[in-house]
Amino acid sequence: MFEVLEKDLMGRIGVLETKSGKIETPALAPVVNPAKNIVPPQEIVEIGFSVLMTNAYIIMKNYGRLGIELGVHKLLGVRVPVMTDSGGYQLMVYGEVDTTPDEILEYQEDLGADVGVILDVPTTLGISREEARARVEETLRRAEKALEIRRKSDMYLMGPIQGNPFPDLVEYAAEKMSSLDFEIYAMGASAQLMEQYEFPALVDTIIAAKERLPAGRPVHLFGGGHPLIIPLAVALGIDLFDSASYALYARDLRYMTESGTIKFDRLRVLPCSCPVCSKYGLEELREMPREELERLIAMHNLYALKNEIDRVKQAIREGSLWELLEQRAQAHPKMMDALARLSESIELLEKYHPITRQPVSGLFFKSDTSLWRPEVYRHSKRMRERYEPPEADLLLMLPETDEKPYTRYGPVSRLLSEARERGERLHVVVYSPVFGIVPVELSEVFPLSQYSLSRYLRRDPEERALRGVVEYIARYRGKYERAIVVVDRELVDLDVSALEREVRGLGARVELVEVSLSSADLKEILRAASA
Repeated sequence: MFEVLEKDLMGRIGVLETKSGKIETPALAPVVNPAKNIVPPQEIVEIGFSVLMTNAYIIMKNYGRLGIELGVHKLLGVRVPVMTDSGGYQLMVYGEVDTTPDEILEYQEDLGADVGVILDVPTTLGISREEARARVEETLRRAEKALEIRRKSDMYLMGPIQGNPFPDLVEYAAEKMSSLDFEIYAMGASAQLMEQYEFPALVDTIIAAKERLPAGRPVHLFGGGHPLIIPLAVALGIDLFDSASYALYARDLRYMTESGTIKFDRLRVLPCSCPVCSKYGLEELREMPREELERLIAMHNLYALKNEIDRVKQAIREGSLWELLEQRAQAHPKMMDALARLSESIELLEKYHPITRQPVSGLFFKSDTSLWRPEVYRHSKRMRERYEPPEADLLLMLPETDEKPYTRYGPVSRLLSEARERGERLHVVVYSPVFGIVPVELSEVFPLSQYSLSRYLRRDPEERALRGVVEYIARYRGKYERAIVVVDRELVDLDVSALEREVRGLGARVELVEVSLSSADLKEILRAASA
């Protein structure tokens, strides 16, 4: 029912096949009001959304038996897959609903929903730990019973994971829920975290659940309806979203952008080229009746959401989802905090992140946050766990150059060629402000030659290069008779005095040579080392 096609970080492009058609994930299901929606459901589908969500509880209260006779697709006037919520949101807001878990489950089945949701008991910010635990247990009890009494297997059932704002309760809930055979799992009660810009807490919550959920099942995020949050959530492994934000924001005349939300009266231009913003001028919109203006802003917001979903999919295909996260992190301090929090789960990210892809796409290291990428962690981990240097008399440690791969281009290639001609048993490693130590025999392995970094980055984290040199010498000093560290301040501005202190403490025979690598040859380096 769910096939994963491509991956990047923990994000993935997949296909969820329902009885009413296929949904390519990541996908956002705009929430529509079955009675009256600010944008007709069919128009939402025409914008490009392949799935909608509506509320079975509201349908039951307003249409009763007629809703069943019509069916949810005819009621909304669409043929695409439709998800139905069970009234959990109303339960969270109002404290009660006039239905039972069994009744609303049966009603969703009879409506012909493609995906239904059990009537869970949401946890909310501000409740006590004891109350949160009680709601988690009740949700789990209802989840077990729902699977026992479900009648129609062609309606996928979604199991919500509660526990916010307590990560350990989320872990517990996810562990228990993962043993239950739901087609889709969902992150419950996360909307409040997003509304209050608690993005680092959102990262904690999703990570707590994702570590414990079956990898082959899609995961839904309730209320994830802003372009700013979508790349982060997808990178954490979220496949499906739903939200009425496009309409709720429009009622307050709030205009969505990829980096935030702008009040309509503060707009001086329309920073968008969607069909709405291309058709109407700003002054023309200002003169419209309020109801029509709300509708058009809602349409714009839908285009903004669709564009961000498409942008994320393209980033996954190119392997550039991390770069997109870095761009979004610049939009808000809390998003930068969230990216930092995500980097703390680097071991989990590395586990899911592809080793390579076709076609190969190079990596960009533009700022210090780029050093948090899983590729950097993976290289360091493999160097510690798997690497053993070849037999050699001399270790030559060179600064990173722009010409890669080192074995074929630039000064490193020239030095290797000279060593072969001289019959030197030479081993060359490159020290990098990005990857630490790169042995030249591994330098063509992705991504050790397939990356580009800013000159600013090369001069800033020289501590990484320094630590790489010292740790390599400490670990392998018995492998070589002597070692030469070449310092070229134009390439990597290594702290020579700090390096001398560190090496002296190791008791290794290491010589430091300061030369310009672009003009030096092996003979000059050896002569300088001997001197």
